[in-house]
Amino acid sequence: MPIDKLIISNFKGIADLQEFEIKPITLFIGPNSSGKSSCIHALGALAQTIKLSNSSLPIVLDDEYAQIHLGRFIEVIHSKSYSDSIMIGIEVDKATRLLKGVGVKSAIGKDDRLRALYSFRSTKRTQDIFIEQAEFNAGTSSLNFKIKPKNAEYAIRRDGKVITAIANNSVGMRFHLQVPKLQKTEEEEFFETFVFNETLYESLANELRKTLYLGPFRQAPLRRYPTRGSAPLEVGAQGESAITMLANEYVQSKTRSHIKEISGWMATLGLAKAVDVSRVGKSDLFSLDVTLKDGVSLPIADLGYGVSQILPVLVQCSFALKGSTLLFEQPELHLHPAAAERLATVFSQVAKQKNLRIVAETHSRELFIQVLREIKAGKISLDDVAAYEVSRADGQSVFKRIEILEEDGHFEIYDPWDHGICSI
Repeated sequence: MPIDKLIISNFKGIADLQEFEIKPITLFIGPNSSGKSSCIHALGALAQTIKLSNSSLPIVLDDEYAQIHLGRFIEVIHSKSYSDSIMIGIEVDKATRLLKGVGVKSAIGKDDRLRALYSFRSTKRTQDIFIEQAEFNAGTSSLNFKIKPKNAEYAIRRDGKVITAIANNSVGMRFHLQVPKLQKTEEEEFFETFVFNETLYESLANELRKTLYLGPFRQAPLRRYPTRGSAPLEVGAQGESAITMLANEYVQSKTRSHIKEISGWMATLGLAKAVDVSRVGKSDLFSLDVTLKDGVSLPIADLGYGVSQILPVLVQCSFALKGSTLLFEQPELHLHPAAAERLATVFSQVAKQKNLRIVAETHSRELFIQVLREIKAGKISLDDVAAYEVSRADGQSVFKRIEILEEDGHFEIYDPWDHGICSI
């Protein structure tokens, strides 16, 4: 199941601990520099930490290969104090059950809810980030790690009870239990804790690997796209891998279902009839042509910016695995308002079909209002949508859940653009 709650404290514009429900369509709406992207960046930081296996950092805030570049710890923490911690966590309904039939009580059950909450701190002199504490819950079981500052090892509690073992954190957000000298009566307890810890991490990592980020600055259109034999699983922060993913399908598949689906979405948006990928000779170069509504086919480089900017959004939606969480900053970038409105239709369709979580920060009133129309038309349910109005006051971001009221088939909301009641 995809991520359905995000917990954040002391991160960028967010001061106090806050919990955000993540629905199939989750929108953050507000003026520039209000903090709309804070939740996306927090979740994206956890995801890139899991994906960058060559990094030993407990959380990747910035890195040469990072998708999201947030800066140093002291630039990210809201309080600007090295004595404080950043807290980021997620909850997943019905976590991935990875250890079936192992015969231990502490393996995650198929209907267990998973909650993981990390507290990150940094040293001042060496700028080393470390995990101060981590708390995990799955079903009725819990596991807690708390650092022992003198030797950077962690004390362990399971279901509130101290465990005769220690742990260390050497890679990412993973804790490794060290095998102590055990009494015979302690062996089963240690084994249970070891299995529980491994299952928790793998289940958490499984969700974060399916958390895919696309930023607001996307690659300009090219006449030729080199693939270099790569096989990306996501479009990348700037959409730089979108054409490679389409090119690989062009070479490897006769049905080319993703290219057909994206062509259909282009038609839904009113931008084009189809997109076509072709190899340039026998090289590793590919071109992408777009057939417009009047039947004329042109290279993407000869079209307006809107087509090249929306294409990575559609590729991400099409190739995403079921249960993925998609993070978008300004998905409607460079789109005509009518196309931005129809993007909500694409989002509602794919979110329902693939059980996705689409989390976006947006400036588009048209997209937001169309989401409400999708609810009214019965294409998605009221419970499938969460919208947050974001503003800034007293040096911090303020998040207000936008209430959607239904009465006799009509919907009323507070419009964050017109600052009044809007009826749909």
